[in-house]
Amino acid sequence: MPADEPEVLRARHQGRGGGAEDPARGASRAPAVGQRGVLLGRRAAGHRPAEGVLHPDVRRLPGRGLERTRARTGGPQPHNPAAIGIHRTGAAEASAARREGINPFRLDRSAWRNLGAAGLAWFLVIAIALTGWFVVVVPLHADILDNDLTLVYIGARIGLEQGWSHVYSLPLQHELFTQLRPHAVFNDGERFVSPPPFAWILVPLSVFGAGGATIAWLAISLAALVLGWLLAAPGAGWTRSLWLLGALAWYPVLYGLSLAQPALVIVALAAVAWRLAEAGKPYHAGVVLGLSVVKPQLLLLLPLVLLFAGRWRIVAAWAATVALLAAASLAVIGGQGLRDYLALLDEAQHVANNRYFTLAFVLGPGPLSYLAQGAVIAGAAVAAYANRRASHARIFAVGIVATALGATYWHLQDFTILILAAWLFWRDRPPLSRAWLLLAIGIAGEFAWPLTPLPILVGVAGWAVLLGAPRIAEPSNNPA
Repeated sequence: MPADEPEVLRARHQGRGGGAEDPARGASRAPAVGQRGVLLGRRAAGHRPAEGVLHPDVRRLPGRGLERTRARTGGPQPHNPAAIGIHRTGAAEASAARREGINPFRLDRSAWRNLGAAGLAWFLVIAIALTGWFVVVVPLHADILDNDLTLVYIGARIGLEQGWSHVYSLPLQHELFTQLRPHAVFNDGERFVSPPPFAWILVPLSVFGAGGATIAWLAISLAALVLGWLLAAPGAGWTRSLWLLGALAWYPVLYGLSLAQPALVIVALAAVAWRLAEAGKPYHAGVVLGLSVVKPQLLLLLPLVLLFAGRWRIVAAWAATVALLAAASLAVIGGQGLRDYLALLDEAQHVANNRYFTLAFVLGPGPLSYLAQGAVIAGAAVAAYANRRASHARIFAVGIVATALGATYWHLQDFTILILAAWLFWRDRPPLSRAWLLLAIGIAGEFAWPLTPLPILVGVAGWAVLLGAPRIAEPSNNPA
C-alpha cells in the first residue's frame, strides 16, 4: 500500500489470511475497540461490527505512525458518521471554518440576492420610520383633525343632524368646520365633495368623535393595505414582504395616510375584485369593484378597459352596483342636495391644485388638455382590446395606469393606487429590464413632485405604452 494513501482497518473475520480469530466482544483479549477509541481521541460508540472503521482522516505513515489529515479528494464521506460507529467532534473543521470566515468573492448568485434583499428591507424600514414620523405622526399629533376625513365626518354629522338633503350645503359645512377647527381657514380645499356612500360608511365611526374616527380610519387603511398585499403582491417567501415595505415607504402612500384618504381602501377593493375574477367569479368581482365609488376617480377607466377586454360580466355587475348606489344616493339627498353637489363639483374643477398632477399641468386647462385626456381614454380602449387574451392582472393594471394618466382631478396621494398596478404588472412576469421604469416612477413620486409633476407623468405615460402593447405568446385566460 502506498505510503501516502489512507488506510482503513477492518475487523478481521475467521479464516481470513490465516490470522488469529477476533476475540468475542467484551472478552479479556478484546482491547481493539478501546485502542481505536484512543486513536480517534474518543471512546468508540455502539456495539456494531462497523466499529472497526477508522476515521477517514487518519492515515498510516511510513514509520507506522498515524496522522490526522484531510480525506482523499473524491473519497466518500459518511453522511452520518455516528451511524457506522465513528464519533468525531468536528472541532478542527469548525475552527478552520471560523478562521476562514465568509469570503464575499466566493458567494453564489443566490447568496448575493438574499444579501441584497436583506439590505433593501433594512433600508425600507428606516425610510418608513423616518418619513412616516415626519409626514404622518408629527402633523396628526399637532392637529388630529387636519385631514380630509374631517370633511367626510362633517358630511356624516350634517346628514345625521340636519338631514341628508343638506349634506352638501356649504353654509352648514362652514358652520360645523368652524366648530371643529376654529383656528383653521375654510377655503376652497375644505369641502365635502365625496359621494354620499362615503359619508354613510363613516356614520358608525362618528360615535368616536372626529379624532377617534380619524384614528380608526387609519387602522382600517393599514389593514386594507395588508389585505391588498396578501391578495395581489407577487413573489413568495420572506422577500415578498419587500413589496409591502416598498408601498409603505413610498411618499404618496404616507401622505395619503396623513390626510386619512380612502386610497388604500380602494386598493384593497380592487385587489379583492381581481382575485375574484381570477377565481372565476366575475359577478362577485363586479359588485366589489362597484363599491369603489367612495372615491371614483381612482378606478374611473377600469370598467371601460374591462369591457373592451371582453370581461363584460364584471362590468355588468359593476354597473348594477353603481346604479343601485347612485339611485339610493339620489333618493336620500333629493333634488336640492343634487344641485348643491353639482355646484361644489363645478367649484372643484376650477381649483388649480386639483389638476396639478394631470395632463392639464403640461397642456394647460382647456380644450387641449381635454383632447389629450380623450386620447388616453381611446388608447386605453384599444390597448384593452389588443390585450383581451391577456391575464386579468394585466387588464387590471392597464385600467389603473390609464386612469392615473387620463385623470382630470388628481392629487399626489391618488398615486397610491399605482402600488396595486405595480403588483399586478409584476405578476404578469414582465422583462426584468422594465423594473427600471417602476423605479423611475417611484423616485419621481418620492422626490421630484415638489419641483414639477412632469417626471411622474412621463413615467406613467411610458408605463401605459408598455402595458398597451400586447405581449408575444401571451398566455390565454378565460374571459369573465
